[in-house]
Amino acid sequence: MSSLDDYLKAYLRERPLFLSLLRAKEAYLYRKYLPLARPSMDFGCGDGFFAGVAIGKNKIDLGLDVKESRIGEAIREGIYKKTVIYEGLTIPFEKKSITTLVSNSVLEHVSDLDRVIFEISRVVAPGGKVLTTVMTRKWEDYLLGTKIIGKSYQNILRKKQVHVNLLTRKEWDRKFEKNGFLIKKCIGHMDRTFCRFVEVFHYLSIPSLISFKVFNKWVLFSQLADFLYPRMFLTGIISKDVNPDESGALFYELLRK
Repeated sequence: MSSLDDYLKAYLRERPLFLSLLRAKEAYLYRKYLPLARPSMDFGCGDGFFAGVAIGKNKIDLGLDVKESRIGEAIREGIYKKTVIYEGLTIPFEKKSITTLVSNSVLEHVSDLDRVIFEISRVVAPGGKVLTTVMTRKWEDYLLGTKIIGKSYQNILRKKQVHVNLLTRKEWDRKFEKNGFLIKKCIGHMDRTFCRFVEVFHYLSIPSLISFKVFNKWVLFSQLADFLYPRMFLTGIISKDVNPDESGALFYELLRK
């Protein structure tokens, strides 16, 4: 896959609409870094679906996540060459042992952000890369619910989405630089309109949530996805890059000094 439409099509066939918009754009941003220099790791890999779409099944050497995640699905699907469950604090690999580390939409959820970034810095070799996406404080600021209801809406959604770290672009920059990373690239990819569509589509995706709870599948009839969604319209929403200081989400290319 190479086009934004390709990634969106792959996601809509298997995942809810709101998630498909964001993940398709993220997958598109990773494409220029393929193939990943090895050894490679997906930190916070979850069920591995994103890695399978964005990078390709069995193209990342190591998938790492905690037991409470959906890592069992990644193991069953054989997404990674090796899959490791750890306790969530110390990454169980030697210092400077990883050349490329991918971490997609993970860091905003971790409870001890400084410890996690330190551990990532420890295992990535000098000259190695970290490719990561993170949410920012702008995500909450742009929400329609925030405009109508205020901070209480933000608090409810933050708990639901387990967003522990919603930082500004400058705050994310400082976290990475403090831990020995050079910021080679920072791309904003979620403007106000994009954020609001994702918010609204959260609620329109309730049938997918019911389907997942009952049948363990987000999409029951994946073959219908090509007919249900106006992908040209959707790709228009998510295609443009944004000033990083004004974006609800950021893509970073980091170089370990």
